[in-house]
Amino acid sequence: MSKDKEEIWERQPGESTQAFEAFRTYRDLGLKRSNKAVSDTLSKSRQLISRWKATWNWDERVRAYDTALEREAHKEAVKNLKDMTSRHIKIAVQLQNKALEALQRVKVEDMSPRDIREYIKLATDLERLNRSSAATDNELEAEETTSVDIYMPEKEEDSHE
Repeated sequence: MSKDKEEIWERQPGESTQAFEAFRTYRDLGLKRSNKAVSDTLSKSRQLISRWKATWNWDERVRAYDTALEREAHKEAVKNLKDMTSRHIKIAVQLQNKALEALQRVKVEDMSPRDIREYIKLATDLERLNRSSAATDNELEAEETTSVDIYMPEKEEDSHE
C-alpha cells in the first residue's frame, strides 16, 4: 500500500492511542470483526468500544483498508501472471528452436509412414489453430473500428391539423 498520503485506516488526528489500538484490533479481526471480540481482546467495555467505533468511523475505515488490501493482492496476482506468461513463452521458444534443430537433422529416408502422418497432423493442427486465431483477432479489430451506434430520435408528426 502506498504511503504517499495519510490513509483513513491510520491513526486519525485527535484519536487516542487506546482508541487506535482498539480500531487496529477490530480491523485485523477480518471476517470475525465485532465489538464483543474487541472488547474481550482488550478487556474494555462494549459500550466504550461501540462509542469509539461510531466516533472514529471504524466501518468506513475498515472498508477502505480491505479495499486497499484487495487492490494490492490483485496487482500482485496480475504481476505474477505476467511474469509466469513471460517465462512460459521463453521456454516455449527455446523448445521450438530445439525441436526445429532436431527436425532439420532428420533424414526423410529415416522417417516411418507413422512419423510422417504424425508430423503432418501436428503441422496442420498448428496451422489451423494459428490461422483461426489470427482470423478471430482480425474480426475483433474490425468490429472495434467499424462498430458505431447512432441514436436518431423519430420525428414527431405535427398534430395541428
